[in-house]
Amino acid sequence: MRVNIQAVSCGIIQENAYIVSRDGRDDCVVIDPGDDFAKLRKALGNRPVGAILLTHGHFDHILAAGPLSQATGAPVYIHEADAEMLNDSTLNGYADLMGGFAQGPEVTALPLGEAIQASGLDFAVLHTPGHSKGSVCLYLKDEGVLFSGDTLFEAGYGRVDLYGGDMRAMLNSLKSLFDLPGDTRVCPGHGGETTIARERARYRL
Repeated sequence: MRVNIQAVSCGIIQENAYIVSRDGRDDCVVIDPGDDFAKLRKALGNRPVGAILLTHGHFDHILAAGPLSQATGAPVYIHEADAEMLNDSTLNGYADLMGGFAQGPEVTALPLGEAIQASGLDFAVLHTPGHSKGSVCLYLKDEGVLFSGDTLFEAGYGRVDLYGGDMRAMLNSLKSLFDLPGDTRVCPGHGGETTIARERARYRL
């Protein structure tokens, strides 16, 4: 199965949202819709959205989740440990940067389990705490693609000094990701793509 992946850079922090679809299908999944609802809506066009998947609860990854869910009817999913962050501008970091939470419908989310199927895509949900308590990576094993959120970047990893951050947990999460096949394509929450092999070579864990 081939997947089509469209990255959409959102907001002042240039967060990577992803529109993911299975080859030959119009419906899609949106991962981490950040602070640019209009841009995401234009990128989606009239395609049905089967699910909105959040890798964690920080504001730059979630601000369009509510409006997008309202516009498309798609359910929102997040790890239960980060659910408290969705509508709390202090916990999700928005208050510190912008002084409040953006206008829009309140986000209601369902809990992510160990796997989720939507729009013909089978995601394994890898719990990777460290950047936040409920950070996850979304893994399309058969396609060799990992959506790593803010756990793993090209030449870096997510901050651990924000609410729910934990350096020891981050190191353990990175170790677990480095057990994945080296040719796994990594689509991070910020910056350019990389591979597991490339990032594994940077660390001694």
